[in-house]
Amino acid sequence: MSAMLQCQRCGASLAGKRSDAKFCSVACRVGSHRKEVGRADAVSSGFVIDKAMRDALIESDRLNPQDEHDPVKVRGAFAEMCRQFAEKFA
Repeated sequence: MSAMLQCQRCGASLAGKRSDAKFCSVACRVGSHRKEVGRADAVSSGFVIDKAMRDALIESDRLNPQDEHDPVKVRGAFAEMCRQFAEKFA
C-alpha cells in the first residue's frame, strides 16, 4: 500500500487527483510558483508588493532592476519610500 500523497503547499490530501499531482488546487499551484520566483513579496499580513509596485519602485530609482526579485531589497526600497512619504506629509 502506498503512502497518501499530500499537496506540496498546504498538505491537503491529493486523493482523487492524478498520480503525478503535486498540488490540491490551482490556488496552491500558483501560490507556490509565486513564492518560488518572488513575484509576490509579503511585507506584512494582508499587504503584498506586487509587480506594479516593484515597477514603480524601479521607475522612481528606489530599486535597481536587477534586485526586483530580491525580497529583502524590495522591502527595503518600499520601507524607504514609505518613510520619505511620511516625513514629507507629516
